[in-house]
Parts: sequence; C-alpha cells; structure tokens
Amino acid sequence: MTAIKITDNIDCFAEEFKNISLSGSKIQKAEFESCTFVSCDFSETFFSSCRFVECRFENCNLSLMKLTNTKMSDVSFVSCKMIGIDWTMADWKSLLSADPIKFTECILNDSNFLGLTLEGLVMKECRAKEVDFRNASLQKANFSGTDFKGALFDNTHLEYANFTDAQNTHIDIRKNHLKGAIFSRYEALFLLEVMGITLV
Repeated sequence: MTAIKITDNIDCFAEEFKNISLSGSKIQKAEFESCTFVSCDFSETFFSSCRFVECRFENCNLSLMKLTNTKMSDVSFVSCKMIGIDWTMADWKSLLSADPIKFTECILNDSNFLGLTLEGLVMKECRAKEVDFRNASLQKANFSGTDFKGALFDNTHLEYANFTDAQNTHIDIRKNHLKGAIFSRYEALFLLEVMGITLV
C-alpha cells in the first residue's frame, strides 16, 4: 500500500502517517480529520490555512512549526518536541470543540500563548520553560506535573486550574486570577514568597 503524501489541498480522514519528514516545508489548505501522526518530523514546517480535527500526534518533532490561520480542534500531542511555537498565529476564533488541544509529556519550551482563550487546556507532565502565558484565559486548565521554570504569567486567568505536582510555579497572586486554583502544598509557598511573606 502506497503511503499518502502530504501536499497542498489534501483532504484526509482517519489516515495514519508514520515517519513522515516535512521539515522546512510549506503546506497550504490541507485538512486532516481523525488522523494520527507517529514519529514525524514537522520541525519548521509552515502550515498555512490548514485544519486539524480530532487528530493525534505521538513522538513527533514539531519545533518551530508555524500555524498561520490554521484551525485545531480536539487535537492531542503525546511525547512531542514542540519548542518555540507561536500558538497565537493559529485560528482560534471558530473553535469546533470546547477542548481544542491537549499536551501530555511534551516539551513546550519558549512557546507563546499570549492573550489566547483556551479554557480547559490540558498540559500534563510537560516542560513549559520560558513559555509566555500573559493575558491568556486558561480557566479550568490541567497543568498537573508540568515544569513552569521561567514561564510568564501576568493578568492570566487561571481560575479553577489544576497545578497539582507542577514545579516552579512563580505566579504573582496580585497580578493574576487564581480563584479556585489547586496547588500542591510545597508549590503554594512560592505564591507567598512573591508577597515577601516568610514561613517558618
């Protein structure tokens, strides 16, 4: 069986792509529904006006991927390398589901979520170092077990977010919205440190 080649204007349903390398390529107006991508290299790939619905990425390299005007709905990323992605370039205005993206055990360092509304976002057991979450609306997000070293939070809506077992959560409680958020006891100490409170 001949493997399907990912090209401009392709329309795929329930296909599985393995070991595909499109590093540095540009793909326009492609649509993928219920597709799975395993061990693919999409580093520096430029997806323009594409659409991913109910897709799953496993063990892929997506670092510096560009998503200009690309829509994502109910897409899962598992054990993927995703460094330096600007998620603000994607099209989030016409979301097709309440849960647009899920990250599990991914490397998301140096990524940008500035000002996005992604309620119910899942980012479990990830590395999210130096990630920009300023002015984002991330209510009811699941951040359990994720490392936020150097991540930026300012005027970020984190109501009812789950930070259980998260690390390096240096979040200024005076500048962010944290009503109902859940923190592990040790990490909660960092919330008091920024206010100059000393615990003995």
